[in-house]
This record gives sequence, structure tokens and C-alpha cells, in this order.
Amino acid sequence: MLRFDEGTLVHELARLAPRARVAFAALCAERLVPTYEDFCRQAGRGNSLTLEQMLDRVWKHVLGIDEMSAEDIRGEINRAMDLIPGKGEALGLDEQAYADDAASAVAYTFRAMESGEPQEAAWAARRAYEAGDYYVTTRLGIEDEGQVLRHPIIQAEFARQRQDLQELFGITEEPGQVFKRLRTRAKADGRNFFAPPL
Repeated sequence: MLRFDEGTLVHELARLAPRARVAFAALCAERLVPTYEDFCRQAGRGNSLTLEQMLDRVWKHVLGIDEMSAEDIRGEINRAMDLIPGKGEALGLDEQAYADDAASAVAYTFRAMESGEPQEAAWAARRAYEAGDYYVTTRLGIEDEGQVLRHPIIQAEFARQRQDLQELFGITEEPGQVFKRLRTRAKADGRNFFAPPL
């Protein structure tokens, strides 16, 4: 059974190149974007297009296509924080928690870009785990911690994070091709984030 071990994850992320570390955080955020879109549809607020465009900027930066200045990165952190729904206002929607996780994961991605700290990327990964945890406990009604951890939705996200790390460590080809391939996979996984794997 896979577990979320933040200390080990931070240690592993510290061994990655800075751009690969940011890519890892962005992959976690990519998988959560559809949950933010669901929130926008349900609540009639938020801006999922802006969140997607922000991740586009991250990928252009890590691919070296359009590198961001420190001032640009700081501005994007603030924009991501502004996209967190409610700011303490409970809207009575489960989707609000997932949207919070999605926007926060994007903010952590930019913070990883700004500081280079592996902890920021680990916090993006934690947000993906927490989104799954919230779904399993509230939507599926599973309260036992062991059962939650063993649930296929949780195990699938842990496996995705582990696979992302392995592929980022194993880059032997042009990094840009790896980043593009991993992003395509993350976007596909995000469309079925809460569906147990077959």
C-alpha cells in the first residue's frame, strides 16, 4: 500500500533539477483543474480559464519558451490565491474544497518556481492527496483512516505521483519532450480524478 510520506517526498524532490521540481508540482495541479471547473459550474463563480492559463505559463517557463521574471511569478502567486473560492465563506458545496485544493496547488507551483524549495512542490502534491481524501470521506462516506488510504482513488494518486517522480528522475531524452508527455497524461488523469482505476 502506498502512503503519502511528505518528508521522503521533500527529500526526493530536492534531488530533482529545479525545473523538474516545478514540473512535478504542476502535474499535481493539472490533475486538479477539472475539479475547479466543476466548482465554477456549480457555484457560478471562480475562473477556471484563468487557472488553466496560469498553468500554461508554468509550462512555458519550464520549457524555456517564455521564462517569467521574479515579479511575474509573484504576481501569479497572488492571482492563484485570489482564485481560492470563498476565502472562509462556506458555500455548502463539496466542490469548494476541491477548488481550494486546485487553486492552492497552482499557487504552490509558482512558489516552487519562485523559491526553488522542494517543500513547495510537496505541498502541491499534498493538495492532490487531500482532494482525494475529502472525496472518499465525504462523498463515499468512508471514515476509517486505513480504508481511506487503501481506497483505489487515493492509491491511484499516490501511484501517479510516484510515476511522475520516476520519469522526472529518469530523463535521458530532451527534457521538454518528457514534460510535454507528462502534462498530457496529467490532463487526461484529471478528467477521471475521482474515478477508481479499472
